[in-house]
Amino acid sequence: MNRIRKYGSGLLMMVMMLFTVSSCDLTELDINKDPNNPAQASLGLLLTNVQLNASDRFADALNNAAMGFMAVNDSFDGFNMTNSSFNNTWNYLYNNPLKDLDGIIKATAQQRADGAANPHYEGIAKVLKAYYFSLMVDLWGSVPYTDAFNGDAEEQNLAPAFEDGSSIYPKLITLLDEAVAHFDETSPVTVTGDVIYGGSAAKWAAAARSLKLRLLLQVSRQDASVIPTMQAMINAAEATPATDGFITTGANDFVFTFGNLNNPDDRHPMYKDGYAGGEASYNYFGHQFMYEMLVPLTPGGTVPGDPRTPFYFKRQTKTLLDPNDPTDKQTIPCSQRTDCTYGYFPLSNFVSNGVYNKPDATTLTTSQKEYLAGFFGRDRSDPSGVPNDNPIRTTVGLYPAAGLYDDGPETGGGNKGRGDGIFPMITTWMVKLYMIEANLALGVTLPGDDAKTLYQKAMEEQFAKVNSFVSKDPGAVAISTAARDAYIAAQLTKYDNATNKLGAVLKQAWFMNFGNGFELYNTFRRTGLPAGLQTPLQAPRQFALRLPYAQDEINLNPNTPTVAFDSPANAVFWDVLKFQF
Repeated sequence: MNRIRKYGSGLLMMVMMLFTVSSCDLTELDINKDPNNPAQASLGLLLTNVQLNASDRFADALNNAAMGFMAVNDSFDGFNMTNSSFNNTWNYLYNNPLKDLDGIIKATAQQRADGAANPHYEGIAKVLKAYYFSLMVDLWGSVPYTDAFNGDAEEQNLAPAFEDGSSIYPKLITLLDEAVAHFDETSPVTVTGDVIYGGSAAKWAAAARSLKLRLLLQVSRQDASVIPTMQAMINAAEATPATDGFITTGANDFVFTFGNLNNPDDRHPMYKDGYAGGEASYNYFGHQFMYEMLVPLTPGGTVPGDPRTPFYFKRQTKTLLDPNDPTDKQTIPCSQRTDCTYGYFPLSNFVSNGVYNKPDATTLTTSQKEYLAGFFGRDRSDPSGVPNDNPIRTTVGLYPAAGLYDDGPETGGGNKGRGDGIFPMITTWMVKLYMIEANLALGVTLPGDDAKTLYQKAMEEQFAKVNSFVSKDPGAVAISTAARDAYIAAQLTKYDNATNKLGAVLKQAWFMNFGNGFELYNTFRRTGLPAGLQTPLQAPRQFALRLPYAQDEINLNPNTPTVAFDSPANAVFWDVLKFQF
């Protein structure tokens, strides 16, 4: 798990403090006239820089917004975005990690042309480019791709063309096929600087095939001709897993593990929002998301219903707010509305009934009220003002950001935890979810385990990942096997009884993929699932079908398309559903 720490914080500090490697010249990597003042960065240093910087930015504002779109938190849950909303993120990605990655690919291509192929670096760079640009397409639709990084080339192009995602996706799939072939080649050098897989060609190849499966699934509703390719990949993965397999174990998950340094700060973005700025300043968590994890498996049963609850959420208070106190009243969630479903948990009859089987919240015991007070968030798109409630709002927990467990005490002095959490890009349980969807929605045959068995294994694997975070907080308590099995058994019963079995699976995926909003957002636009998400109380715009372009790009690049991010006419190419409230 601690891959960044495995390579040493010294390397990370060198990368971040000594090498500002964006836009580096990498055409002759072995030629340095002054060894004490290198003109070019090594592939290893540049690779570390790409992985850290890209993961930090994708896992930050963009990931946060995607979770907000899906009612996990309140980031843009009213969809009121502007062209300034992601301006800095867009600029940073293109000017730093994506450009550095382009430099690696051009350098390795030149090496291959010169008869000195460096296949494993080349393969890693192509997998990363396919992953990162697939997210760019999924978020913005049309983006600069082929000539995106020629601003400082011999023949400069300061106004790169925007390519539609429908033309970029096939290029990404080609990159992945090429990458798998590169990993089969013998490398003349050992890969260094790879803080994701430590240079393992086999793990990168499995990640490449898993990503290809995801891309094919993504376009399957728009282009059914990819379904036979998906079938062939799944068949091959079952028949010859060593050479054609996907990610199948947690140890091989395609995840980025952040560090635990605070200077320079390489900790998880969610952690930094929730802890590093003093009092917790993370977004409000969505009330529905928290409530549904609290509901017992059977009415009147043990709270919480979902054993992952104390890992996902850090409760900061037991203090009860008094609606008769003017200050408290302004702090209480939904203080400006009368149509909330959940409202303030300790005073909500809806929550009291669902969690404790008590229709009247006034009958809750003091300990029950104090417990519920810790789950302080917002109904979806609650337009109430933001009071000074940082010390009491529910903040980021132990998983996936390596915050703190449940309501345990803060540790580590000013760091208040560790922060060496993960950005789960593609995991073994996600791959199983892809296969389940391919089976239930597209008719793809599963040559191995059936959909229900895959579903059970996927849940077990995600629970194992959550449990692995116990070591990151001395106060954490591992989920017991009995609690895990009881929860999974209840979900399998729901699956058996469901008219829409895919709907049952993807509702659970809403909880399993916590920490990767892109999976949630893409799945919803692709399938309309999970169903039953709370309708925004107040939304000035329709559901976001894409993101607005950066204002700087609009100002400086005349090729920037004019689009409305919530218009069905401007939906991402693979989105045939075009969801509207």
